[in-house]
Amino acid sequence: MSRRGSSQKQSSQPSQRNQSQKANSSQFQQTAQEIIDLDRMVAEVIQYFLIMEQKKFPVKRNDVMKLVPGISAKNFKTVIAQAQTYLDDVFGYLLHEFDEKSGHYVLLNQVIMPENLPHQDLSESNTILFLTLSAIFLSEGCIGEDEVWNMLDILGYKPENHKKLVTSDFVRQLYINLEVIPQSDPPRMNFTWGERATIEFTKKEILAFAAKIYGQPPEQFGTLWNLADKEDKAREAN
Repeated sequence: MSRRGSSQKQSSQPSQRNQSQKANSSQFQQTAQEIIDLDRMVAEVIQYFLIMEQKKFPVKRNDVMKLVPGISAKNFKTVIAQAQTYLDDVFGYLLHEFDEKSGHYVLLNQVIMPENLPHQDLSESNTILFLTLSAIFLSEGCIGEDEVWNMLDILGYKPENHKKLVTSDFVRQLYINLEVIPQSDPPRMNFTWGERATIEFTKKEILAFAAKIYGQPPEQFGTLWNLADKEDKAREAN
């Protein structure tokens, strides 16, 4: 091999090493930026969940995709998984997805349950929520709105002051479902338990709370208490 050819080969080696180093540096910078972007997206998702939890409103997947820059269908599950771990470890919240098709999430904090608190220590809105849920259960899963207003009125809660709370806020929070009574004129509503109520509370907990309100042992609810107890044991088994 000529001296000139050998020299060209040697001179090309540093050039190749420089190109390789530049490529590695570029790849490292890209990876570092991806990590920074991921951390930012996770932090923004956590903040959004906590804000919505203050209002007890469910979080919609589509809203997260719109509000958090950079999040996409490709990285969504990764962001949510990291946010879920942080919310659990730091705040003690369980991030629950109702159904993948519905795309609704809520934060669940099951440290404080209604049967562990005297009703005097609960906020008025929570008291009304538990009363409404217990009334629904006592009516075998479905109750007319007039019966709910009468119940609240008897217990000292003016229906006109709480109709928006029950028929708007609780519905949006997924605690209560509204169903129009067929052929009712003017249209009247039936109340049933919403998705969030079924995962956040057990029938037994709500019935125990109602027993305190009415000043009687929960066992006096008879068949309904037995049903609630059976559901509670089945839930624990799962």
